[in-house]
Amino acid sequence: MKHKLHSFILLIFSLIISEFIVAQEQHLLAETVTKTLKDNNLTGLCFSIIHSDGTNKDYAFGFTDVEKNLPLLTSHTLFSGSIGKTYAATLLMQLVDSRKVDLKEKLINYFPELDWLNKLANIQDITIEMLLQHTSGLPRYVLKTEVWETLHNNPNKIWSYKDRLSFIFNDEPVHKAGESWAYSDTNYILIGMLIEKITSENYYDLVQSQLLKPNQLSNTYPSLTRSIPNLAVGYSRLPEAFFVPNKTVENEEYFINPQVEWTGGGMASTTSDLAKWAKLYYEGNLFSKSALKKITTPNPNGLNVENKSSYGMGSFIYDSKLGEAYGHSGFMPGFNSIFIYYPNKKIAAALQFNCDYAATSLNMNKLIDDLVLISLEK
Repeated sequence: MKHKLHSFILLIFSLIISEFIVAQEQHLLAETVTKTLKDNNLTGLCFSIIHSDGTNKDYAFGFTDVEKNLPLLTSHTLFSGSIGKTYAATLLMQLVDSRKVDLKEKLINYFPELDWLNKLANIQDITIEMLLQHTSGLPRYVLKTEVWETLHNNPNKIWSYKDRLSFIFNDEPVHKAGESWAYSDTNYILIGMLIEKITSENYYDLVQSQLLKPNQLSNTYPSLTRSIPNLAVGYSRLPEAFFVPNKTVENEEYFINPQVEWTGGGMASTTSDLAKWAKLYYEGNLFSKSALKKITTPNPNGLNVENKSSYGMGSFIYDSKLGEAYGHSGFMPGFNSIFIYYPNKKIAAALQFNCDYAATSLNMNKLIDDLVLISLEK
């Protein structure tokens, strides 16, 4: 009887201690985030973490609509920007694994019927590998002011391959093919074209059937229309030349058709789903080990290319407070995002802001490291 009573008391004590630790962790995390938002005049953020044992925690702070004083919730969807390139990279790596695509093959050889591709810089020398690595030398079509003028004049426009790429026809290359590194969304538009050519299927149909549905990512959506389920209000401070309003979401509708982004990003999700996607992507559950190694190993031209980070194929390699980490950041007018995976800890995390100036106001890598470290404190 005494033994049972002693065990019961120990159990109650353990539960109390556990609850105290959780409450303390949540308080410190909330304190850190609240100060970050206030000090940098940011609207709101969502943070999700998945621990090595599969335990996940989701947090939301700040406001989705500042003017209406509406809180940002963990159920809100946010555009993840260039993180969407990882879905395209996954589908392409699956085609490489099945030997339907050769990374060393030149892209142009897959499209002998498209004469207009010859108007792109370096096109005769660009391989599939170079597209994944951002070593093609192709200019960024999304930085052309004419793109934003077109969006402003026709916000509902549905964009074709050629529509996007035509803005850089006959432009000079950024560098010779395969001889340097320059980040370019254009590379992943061509990857999307290749995926659809090889499979004879719509890209987003493949994302849904091969990636989202099998992995229960039910709160991840293709950015195909101006109305995205549960979309948070986004805030922007882009220069006037981009024609972006301060409030990029009004009456649950985005200010332009995000379909312009396509395989250069092209996804929106809850932060919880984004953390799940990081774990799937970086634990190699979707492609071969050799593909994962290519993704997470700096390419020869991708060493120390952006804020001392390196680039593999469809992934940055970071020097984090928890050792080497893999991840990607994302921008979409009104939104900033980052997702990350710490291989030594087997932890995945995601951080999203509903304002696009967070990335210029603070170091998102440092903040996500700090929040993960707080979550690990015992």
